[in-house]
Amino acid sequence: MRLTPQSIRRVADGLVIEGPQGPVLIRRQMDRIETKYQGDQLVNGSVAAYSKALVEQAIELTNRFPFPWRIDADGTQRITDHQRYYEQTFNKDLQGIETLKRWLQRSSFLEIER
Repeated sequence: MRLTPQSIRRVADGLVIEGPQGPVLIRRQMDRIETKYQGDQLVNGSVAAYSKALVEQAIELTNRFPFPWRIDADGTQRITDHQRYYEQTFNKDLQGIETLKRWLQRSSFLEIER
């Protein structure tokens, strides 16, 4: 599985990560991420393992992505590259990965719950 920033998109009640075995809906609830498999290709235990693996890959992608901003410990967003900020921030394809980055920045620990 190889995710891209476009694999993560915002929806009304969270984010959807598009993976090879179907999409997974994720929602942030306090300090945990709840997952819900949206496809029909997997069943039982494989759903939980697939969902967790997909979320972990999305987090890894988000941590490696070159965002033009950071969020300080006090919650203040600091722009580090103004040109890239204006190129990326208004790009609808990046709204999902930006949302996940903000979720990760607001909590030092997020538990993945299925």
